[in-house]
Amino acid sequence: MHVAAGYRIFDSSYDYWGSDIGLLFYVNDEFSVFANYSWVSDEVFDTKQSDDSDVTFQTFLGAPANKYRIGANYFPQEKGFRGQLSFQHDDAFQSNFGNFSGIAEAKNLVDASVGYQFPFGLSIDVTGTNIFNNEFRAFPNMPKIGRRILGRITYTIQ
Repeated sequence: MHVAAGYRIFDSSYDYWGSDIGLLFYVNDEFSVFANYSWVSDEVFDTKQSDDSDVTFQTFLGAPANKYRIGANYFPQEKGFRGQLSFQHDDAFQSNFGNFSGIAEAKNLVDASVGYQFPFGLSIDVTGTNIFNNEFRAFPNMPKIGRRILGRITYTIQ
């Protein structure tokens, strides 16, 4: 199949700004909670917008205007069980990346990990990304992404 592809020349200026904020709070030496949030003022640049007056065609940032993640970590100083749990939300957004143009749907994902560190240097960990298998596409027409489970065994010489 022959697909025409190339780069578009962007000779316009775009006016947008954003902000990122993050918080990590240590409840005690072993337990912490975290949250982060990212925001951009504009994800669509149009010829009709007054602040983007020299834009010659509609353009999209290709990223969500709002996204956040919250979670908790449990990592004891002593050997033994450890774990992490987090929730991530990304708003829907418009993209115009050739064959991957359209609306990327909002996503809500839950990630978790659990592990055990033995006193003799062996560690076993299992990490789950998107553990509830909420299938999504990073961009329109791309393959769906579902649950991913990874296991890891490590040995540290002491």
